[in-house]
Amino acid sequence: MTAGATTPLPDPEAPGDARAAGPRVVAVVPDVSGLDREFDYEVPERLTRDVVMGSIVRVPLRNRRVRGWVVGGPGAPDDGRALLPVAEVVSSGPGAEVVALARYGAWRYAGRVRALLAAASPPRVVRALPAPGRPGAGAARPGGVVDRVAREALGHGRAVVRLPPAASRLEVVTAVIDASAGAPLTALAPSVLVLVPERHDAEVLCRRLRRLGHDVAAYPGEWPEAAASGRVVVGNRAAALATVPGLAAVLVLDAHDESYVEQRMPTWSAWVLAAERAARAGVPCVLVSACPTLEQLAWGRLVVLPRARERAGWPPLEVLDRREDDPRSGLFSPRLAPLVAGALEARPDLPAVCVLDRTGRARLLACGACGELARCETCGAALVQRSSPAPGSASTLECPRCDAVHPGLCPACGSTRLKLLRLGVARVAEELAALTGRAVVEVSGRAAGSRTEVPAAGLVVGTQAVLHRTRAASVVVFLDFDQELLAPRYRAAEQALALLARAARVVGNAPGLPGAPGGRARVVVQTRLPGHEVVAAAAHADPDLLGRPEAARRAALGLPPSRALAALTGDGAAALAAELRRAGSGRLEVGERGGGRHLVRAPDAAQLADALAAARARGFDARVEVDPLDA
Repeated sequence: MTAGATTPLPDPEAPGDARAAGPRVVAVVPDVSGLDREFDYEVPERLTRDVVMGSIVRVPLRNRRVRGWVVGGPGAPDDGRALLPVAEVVSSGPGAEVVALARYGAWRYAGRVRALLAAASPPRVVRALPAPGRPGAGAARPGGVVDRVAREALGHGRAVVRLPPAASRLEVVTAVIDASAGAPLTALAPSVLVLVPERHDAEVLCRRLRRLGHDVAAYPGEWPEAAASGRVVVGNRAAALATVPGLAAVLVLDAHDESYVEQRMPTWSAWVLAAERAARAGVPCVLVSACPTLEQLAWGRLVVLPRARERAGWPPLEVLDRREDDPRSGLFSPRLAPLVAGALEARPDLPAVCVLDRTGRARLLACGACGELARCETCGAALVQRSSPAPGSASTLECPRCDAVHPGLCPACGSTRLKLLRLGVARVAEELAALTGRAVVEVSGRAAGSRTEVPAAGLVVGTQAVLHRTRAASVVVFLDFDQELLAPRYRAAEQALALLARAARVVGNAPGLPGAPGGRARVVVQTRLPGHEVVAAAAHADPDLLGRPEAARRAALGLPPSRALAALTGDGAAALAAELRRAGSGRLEVGERGGGRHLVRAPDAAQLADALAAARARGFDARVEVDPLDA
């Protein structure tokens, strides 16, 4: 904690005469796994000044003392019950506005408020707060195009800034900070909340902002400084629930990144809670993304850079069209080895990265005669053959996305000779080494602190994790991009474009390359779908080329953002699905996807949340994923 004068955490919602009205009663959520209830406790006179909304207290529960959060009150007992007293105040906790936001998140994502309160709490005991920071302490800088775009976005209140991968996100951050420095919203010093997808991003951004002279609080490590107001609060997903008094603006960088979605229940999205928080506080919220999702575009006003600036922010995309290649050539195009060798020779101090992502992989079939991929005519996903046909019967292909059944033949030429395309990363590393005559380093996993495992130069192959652990590369090659384009997920196209944007940032960090197109590093994709909207969007540096057809496709299939969606899994999923079907009154669509998974559709998020809350109140034990990433 920083040195200086300290002040107690304020209680914004306590009435002025609450401390003089006799015994106070507060509602407490115990920090006990599996317990989803609030309990009333009496506040002893000695703790009257310390127990405020959000305080972390210790209370008696079932013959033991447990920690919990004050989430209701102060009030007075109205039924004559004898209540147990609060034993002690452990620490300052989430502010009243964060408690309200946690309640909203628990309703919106069909989970328990305890999980969100835990994410909003300080990692260490906090008794008092340091002095407020110095708003607007950064050095003056000339305004540029990005600065003007950021200020325009702030003026809209809720906006999405489409910033190309190679553009500086720091310019947007400093523009928002400067514009918010003099915001006369409260008596407190104004604060700006900035969310970034990864811990490494937060560390880098904090260092750069401090060098510019700004007071910065890294969340959650500097929780007290964030709660003291007057600072730029920088953090990852949990920072959406940070206690930040005097909030003047909310900024979410790389808002499309899936790291913002909590994988445990409730599966809340940080950008959604950040946007709700800004709306409740009456302050602007700006999402920044190279490829915003359809949900984000439906939420806010799109603001883009001038066309020439956006075009310059995407590196060249080279497409290796494999439709005419001999099917026996396997995973590697004949043009791949010279391309990789040329990149390594041009910049021997940078790695050449090859990506083959097998996470959540489905079987992929290609025609042995013409090379076309077997795709669903309804939704465009890759078809799979789940089992061998019975003797004397024709084979069939199934769509894992929309469950349609197709005959086992090529939709382009009618051939029944279908070849299964499948290679693992380890085998690819061996074949690349033999093909190029160079040593190959295999990288997989996205564990924190593993960045040093990626070599500074040479040939590297791995899953998409390698893109999160490589700062710069001379070239990034997607060896089997069709696996991403045709994945059996309704978000597959958006996720594929996000991968290209990530690769574009990696090669965008590389200095100019002699001999490369335009003297720049580039991204390469091997594909049998060179005309796919994702490829066109990246090649032309125009995400709208994907967004427009994808929005029409989603609307036709009843998928977000036109409808709200939830996935049910676990032992109680079938019973919960049956209850939702019974109580839905025609508003809900409940269907089974196989493997014990059920999908629930509703007209909007509020109706879905209300239906799930009413059904789960009857005691159904199932895992609920609202806005699932892999449906």
